[in-house]
Amino acid sequence: MLTILILTGLACGTLLAAVGFILWNCLRLVPGLSHAVQVLGWLAGTLLLLGALLAWLGHHNLSPYAPPLILMAALAAPPQAHHRRDAHWGNALFILPALALAVVGLFWITDHAGSGVGNPTITLAKLAVVICGGFGARALGGALGDMAASIPHVEWPSAATYTLLTLWVGSVTLVSLWQRGSVWGGTAGESALAAVWLAWSAAWVSPHYAPRLRAALTAVAALCLIVLATGYPMSDV
Repeated sequence: MLTILILTGLACGTLLAAVGFILWNCLRLVPGLSHAVQVLGWLAGTLLLLGALLAWLGHHNLSPYAPPLILMAALAAPPQAHHRRDAHWGNALFILPALALAVVGLFWITDHAGSGVGNPTITLAKLAVVICGGFGARALGGALGDMAASIPHVEWPSAATYTLLTLWVGSVTLVSLWQRGSVWGGTAGESALAAVWLAWSAAWVSPHYAPRLRAALTAVAALCLIVLATGYPMSDV
């Protein structure tokens, strides 16, 4: 558990340093500072990924909420290849979801140590929804940056999240039809997944000429997805 704490803590510090560098670059342009932010983002993502693997595959008495939070933070931390590199404070908002997830995951490790029921169980359903949540967190950061900078464009995390959610909802529907003879089983986990998919659909089909509305809908859908992924499955899914 100590190794997971160290890795997650170092990642939180690295993300904080990246935010500081971005804000510093906004006040005073420094050559090469944007590249340092890119390196820090990848470093934080690597540290969080190692922490998530240890939390899920190791033998630790952790809270079941900690590993998915850390894994989603790991997926959200690396910078986007085509993200804006201009000196705008909105770029710092892109890192905010990853930082928040890492800090909350660190809180669950430190304040809820020993409160779990053993090694958290990893299933295909859990992993798939958490991966969707990680891409959703990246899309949330992009939406926050878009609302701050008022730049209308669609980032690939939003498209990837919607695609993965659509595939997963379709798979759940087919399995339910095969096993139960009905299109939808109506379990709590399936209903929550369908609700998140509908919320993301609303964001995806929103008009492109209203970038702030589109970004706001994406942010709401991403938050719902992150909450679902943290506790999924909520029942017998």
